[in-house]
Amino acid sequence: MRAEVGRVNILVVDDRSEQLLSLGAVLEPLGENIIKAGSGREALRCLLQEEFAVILLDINMPEIDGFETASLIRKRKSTRHTPIIFLTAHTERVYVERSYSLGAVDYIMTPFAPEVLRTKVSVFVDLFKKTQKIKLQAESLRAHAEQLQRLNRAAVTINSARSLDDMVAAITEAARDVAGAHQAMTLVKVERPGEPARTAVSISERYATFQQESPTPIAGRLGAFVYGRNRPLRMTQRELSQHPEWLDDGGQTPPRGYLAVPLTAPDGRNMGTIQLSDRHDGEFSDDDETVLVQLAQLASIAIQNCMYAEAREATRVKDELLATLSHELRSPLSAILGWTHLLRSEPLDERRVAHGLEVIERNVVAQTKLIEDLLDVSRITAGKLRISAAPMALAPVVETALDAIRPAAEARQLALDASLDPSLEVNGDADRILQVASNLLSNALKFTRPGGRVDVSLRRAGAHAELAVRDTGEGIAPDFLPFVFECFRQADSSSRRAHGGLGIGLSLVRTIVEAHGGSVAAESPGLQQGSTFVVRLPLLGAERGRSAGPLREAGARARVACAGAACDLGGLRVLLVEDDADARELLQEVLCQHHAEVTAVASVREALAAFGAARPHVLVSDIAMPGEDGYELIRRIRQRPAHAGGDLPALALTAYARKEDQRRALDAGFHMHAAKPIEPAALVAAVASLAASARAGELSGDRSGARTSR
Repeated sequence: MRAEVGRVNILVVDDRSEQLLSLGAVLEPLGENIIKAGSGREALRCLLQEEFAVILLDINMPEIDGFETASLIRKRKSTRHTPIIFLTAHTERVYVERSYSLGAVDYIMTPFAPEVLRTKVSVFVDLFKKTQKIKLQAESLRAHAEQLQRLNRAAVTINSARSLDDMVAAITEAARDVAGAHQAMTLVKVERPGEPARTAVSISERYATFQQESPTPIAGRLGAFVYGRNRPLRMTQRELSQHPEWLDDGGQTPPRGYLAVPLTAPDGRNMGTIQLSDRHDGEFSDDDETVLVQLAQLASIAIQNCMYAEAREATRVKDELLATLSHELRSPLSAILGWTHLLRSEPLDERRVAHGLEVIERNVVAQTKLIEDLLDVSRITAGKLRISAAPMALAPVVETALDAIRPAAEARQLALDASLDPSLEVNGDADRILQVASNLLSNALKFTRPGGRVDVSLRRAGAHAELAVRDTGEGIAPDFLPFVFECFRQADSSSRRAHGGLGIGLSLVRTIVEAHGGSVAAESPGLQQGSTFVVRLPLLGAERGRSAGPLREAGARARVACAGAACDLGGLRVLLVEDDADARELLQEVLCQHHAEVTAVASVREALAAFGAARPHVLVSDIAMPGEDGYELIRRIRQRPAHAGGDLPALALTAYARKEDQRRALDAGFHMHAAKPIEPAALVAAVASLAASARAGELSGDRSGARTSR
């Protein structure tokens, strides 16, 4: 700890200018500031503005003499103990006695020996410097003690953070507070695949106008330099001004002083930096650097602990997810396998057979939805969830979701009530909005006891459409409410839980709604008090709203036409290519039941061999097959001239269900893409649609309007 005292002030008071000049020359070798006053009144003004180590005061002066001046000096608290040396030619004892009675420390008669005067003055100068040094040290100790207290408070705050983002923000605030700076920034680099660096910025009210702007590094190049050298760096504003090349832009205003320390792991590896700029008072000091290093050390430990805790939590969630996933996949498989065994091994009456088939179908649908949800999570994680937005009415989509869920509600004796505003239109993906409504309704039914009720409302709320799903079910605990939309998070993930699921549905709801520019919120007074989920989507503008009608009508006409064509495939020749024998047999049976003439083969080689004889109207082909795959098949077909079947309508039927898989199939030459498993009605409709489009000349080699059938 250093407390340096610079040059001090010496006040010389005399009404004679030549005497002032002489005294100045005598005292100049001391190297201090010599302040000269030509009268007592001028001396008092100087004392109001500056602090002095010693005063040399003449006695005989006009207006206010030396004694009266000394008396006034002693009356002021700040100058009561300032040393006064009287300089005078009077030798009378009465002058000497009065001088000492006014608190003079010495009485020197003129003429005087310069060396004697300098020696006596230097004694008081040294005494003043030592006193000032002690004061500065005391102030420095007080400030350092306050910094340590702030550091202790910061340690509690940092270690109380519930997440890494909150912790980085707490570190930044603490750094600015401990060092007394106007600007602070913390950068933490997380060495985990796919995770971005965490950054937090703290700015005082002095920079309030910049609070709403995107934070920028205090000094990006200097921060990178500190990160690379892994040691503290402290610079004054003057040093920064002299080296503009160290800043991100040579023309920018340099930071008002700079202090940065690294965040280091126990093995010495750098994890980030804490940067400060613009100290409240003066430049950053040794004490500031010491305290900031201590803060960085405890922050580094806290970050490591937080990352380890997050890793442990991620492992725990993963283990629970795998266990839950195993359960959710095995449960429907058990029902399917069990009823299949019963249907094959025992003669059952018609009612029992119908019930068994219903159970099998219900569990297949449940398993299909589970797989589709997992695929959606994968798309979200990869940033590949796509929204095909178009003007649409919300009420019909919500009604579709209600119709689908109503039988289950009646079976559980739940009252299902809906109040929908039919005029509300948004720019959205109808399939995804249906997924949102279905997930919210399924969630409400799952957690509402028999005899309860679920209320659905769709209304206008300002510039937004507001869809609310309220239930009288189990409610949500206050401590779980903030996590209700997190993926794979469940209020009860134990083996004793009363409800199945993976904790995916609500996470998908939030992602889809936010992708539409909307928001979703959950409310619940507490356990056993029901819950409310509210989705808000921006409404279409007036002009967009007027254009929505024709689009909806065109879509409705297309669906009606497709449904009509799906009734009968009589006269259609279909070439079916599927390497899996069971799947091939099922698909062939479905198409034959609708009177299609089906040529079913197991490989690309067999398909090409049968192509000429079968003369198909539509191709239905799997993609993944041993040897040559579906892409190779469609490539070789498209190489044929049109009169030889080169423009054959083609449906890719595959378990590869991602958007990029769809795009690849369409780019390869297929006109339509469908994901397995496919409903029989959807398969028939897809084949009929392709055949109808071919007859109408709508395909003609252009697949820009191709769709995915589900």
